[in-house]
Amino acid sequence: MSDAPASVQPPDAGHTAHRFFVIQELLGTPELARFYTDLLINSPTTITAARERQDFSKSTAYKYANMLAELGVAEELDEYEDGSALWRADPVSGDWTDEITLEFGPAIIAVYGATSVDDDLGLYVDRHGKAALAPAVMATIAYLEGETTRRGVADDLGVPAVEAIAVTQAIERVLAVVKNFDPTLSDVAFEVDVHERALEQGPYQRADE
Repeated sequence: MSDAPASVQPPDAGHTAHRFFVIQELLGTPELARFYTDLLINSPTTITAARERQDFSKSTAYKYANMLAELGVAEELDEYEDGSALWRADPVSGDWTDEITLEFGPAIIAVYGATSVDDDLGLYVDRHGKAALAPAVMATIAYLEGETTRRGVADDLGVPAVEAIAVTQAIERVLAVVKNFDPTLSDVAFEVDVHERALEQGPYQRADE
């Protein structure tokens, strides 16, 4: 019999691995990320209402709803509105640690989802890659907290000022709507106001506002 010690996993290793897998899946398809975000910020809501807000076909919307249910981040409730079942989505978040620790949560998922409908975000990803979204989100949060300026964001990201202005404006329209649904932003207080007109131009809308 081997005297080698048995491999012992932390009690939450399975849960952590599952969250990591879910985040990977949501960051793999922007339309899925966008649909998840809409369900999250409008829970409970119907699939019909979500697909109309996001302009998805009926088949695509139900495909994404079923995918989210299989991932364990959304579920169909035993409640109805206008004859349609209500759905609820739950926030998912996790840390990725390498040289630094990054927190991934609904905000980054929502921004990634918005790349499929926001020209400025789509262009930013085309130029710099999907991985560049996380630093851009973090820099925009710093701007909204009043810790830097948009030109300071440009310096931090190493992009022209006009590009930094465009991408931070696009991201802040998302963050203003998603912030209260992201546990990783629970301690963040925005000092910079996002104008109502800007929110109306954003990819996500709260149905009750």
